[in-house]
Amino acid sequence: MQRLQQIITDETHASPESGPHWSEFNHKVSGVFVLLWGLSALIVGLLWPRRTWFSYVPPLALVGLAEFLFFRNDPKTWPAGPIGFWISFQDPAVVQHRIFVLLILGIALIELLRAADRLSPLMRQFALPAVVAFASVFLLFHQHGGLVMQKAMQQMSDAAMTPSPEAKSMMASMNLIKSEHLGFALFGFGLGAAKLLADIGLLKGRLGATLWPLFAIGLGIYMAGFYTE
Repeated sequence: MQRLQQIITDETHASPESGPHWSEFNHKVSGVFVLLWGLSALIVGLLWPRRTWFSYVPPLALVGLAEFLFFRNDPKTWPAGPIGFWISFQDPAVVQHRIFVLLILGIALIELLRAADRLSPLMRQFALPAVVAFASVFLLFHQHGGLVMQKAMQQMSDAAMTPSPEAKSMMASMNLIKSEHLGFALFGFGLGAAKLLADIGLLKGRLGATLWPLFAIGLGIYMAGFYTE
């Protein structure tokens, strides 16, 4: 653990690939991918009940998002950085980022199988809402900043009873991030609920096919246009 902390700290001081600007860029570009997912899914819904090759486009947008995050989430760790694959699992934030990538790939796989009509009735109804709901809950517990942020917060907490201006600024930034992640989760819950109602038949026809993409579009706009740290 000490070795990992030292590597991350040294790399942070030596490289601009850290801090809020890197993270903001990642969130905004991710929002563009989510927006593309929602817009393409909306087009598929508007085409309902016709089924065309375009049904494969929304999940492919998610594959692109997963690939982007795979390389951009943690630039100090494998596969892009000097920290090896196994040692990087000592950082909770890195582990959570990789779980998010797997969840995105899971959603993409579910929708690819749906487009190919290869899902069982049970999976068709509950698979996507379940994964989206899990991802939304998991997002509420995401530890932003990893070991470097935790160590900095602990040092500032131990330094004095009265927080310094730097500590206050960092705490304000963390609270802002938490509130924004709550917003992401609410969009996710709305998306999952709308998809579940459509897949079990309570929202029928074109309404059911077009309502859930609106939540994805809203989330994409929120991430791409308004996220800040």
